Amino acid sequence: MTDLYICDEADVDSAVDLCRINGWGIEIQAFYDPVAADDPAQIQRHREAVSGIPRIALHGPFGDLCAGSFDAMVREVAHHRFDLAYDVACEIGATDIVLHHGYVPGAGPPASWVPRFADFWEAFSEGKTGEVRFHLENMLEHGPELVTDVLAAIRQDNVDVCLDIGHAHCNSRTDAIKWIEALGQRIGYVHLHDNHGERDEHLALGEGDIPLVDVCQALQDQAPEATWAIECSPRDTPQSIRWLSEHGFLQ
Repeated sequence: MTDLYICDEADVDSAVDLCRINGWGIEIQAFYDPVAADDPAQIQRHREAVSGIPRIALHGPFGDLCAGSFDAMVREVAHHRFDLAYDVACEIGATDIVLHHGYVPGAGPPASWVPRFADFWEAFSEGKTGEVRFHLENMLEHGPELVTDVLAAIRQDNVDVCLDIGHAHCNSRTDAIKWIEALGQRIGYVHLHDNHGERDEHLALGEGDIPLVDVCQALQDQAPEATWAIECSPRDTPQSIRWLSEHGFLQ
């Protein structure tokens, strides 16, 4: 990995000390909730809390948002929420933003959904600085094909994939290693956590049945520049850090 980030699971105080002591980045997740993103006091509190942390990422809103929806009003809401995430990221000094594209398998054909998303993204990205990187996260897709097609349609250097290993394991029909092989260096950011293949449990590394040693080795081989972010409960973060260290993935 090039960098390690700690996801705060919407509790910034649980992660800041660990990040400062070790020089790691932090992923702020409170603003997945639009109520927080609309609250200037929350923005100010987070800006103060992450002061001195060298690298900051922000997870944007995603609930009920579909940026490639057939309905223009739905796309308009997604645009507003994505804009708000960008504004908050700029205010707290985040240079990476994780967003969900919102595609739901079976809700519509990808062949028409992808061009609508590309048009949405062109409008959304207008006027935004190239210094901020956007990472589109997999969620419910059965395989990597949709996000591959989205990146090909967008063709922007500051947009890549946030590969969520847990989502690939419990939601898709393609194992996580095949996702990595298919996406390769288009993976710019990784959410690391564990589960048993049935639901998105966000367990500590080693507590589920994801073949994490093989997954992490594949990430190192296929996406060597990707940032890794531990995304589990704050109480389980130390265990996940130990797992990475014991298996030679964190020096």
